[in-house]
Amino acid sequence: MATKVITLALATAFLAAGCVAFPENDYYDGRYDGRGYDYHYDQDHRYNRQRWQYEQQRKRLEMERRRQEVRHRHWEQQQDLKQQRKSISAQRQKQTEAQRKRRQAAEQQRKKAQQNHSGHRSWNDRHRPQQQSHRGHRRD
Repeated sequence: MATKVITLALATAFLAAGCVAFPENDYYDGRYDGRGYDYHYDQDHRYNRQRWQYEQQRKRLEMERRRQEVRHRHWEQQQDLKQQRKSISAQRQKQTEAQRKRRQAAEQQRKKAQQNHSGHRSWNDRHRPQQQSHRGHRRD
């Protein structure tokens, strides 16, 4: 059994080495020639490279478009924020002005009331002695 295995191994080695060293066809003579070169491979490779370049360019353009979109959205948001700040500032100014006018009106009313009250006191002061004199005469 061992002799059969050894014989089979030697035969396989001899045949394999012989086929490589002494090919039967005349095609391979140890040098490169273009007879067996497939030129479609180059065309396919160029086509694949062009397609890859086109894809890369398309991706670059898409990324640039997205960046511009993001920048534009950011700019719009900034403009909206500025507008909101302006409107809030205008509202605050209106509120402050309205409060100032209310305070002025309240102050004017208070002054008027104080003047009317002062005038009323002087009338009371003028008539009080008469009332007291009437009371004093009536001693029941």
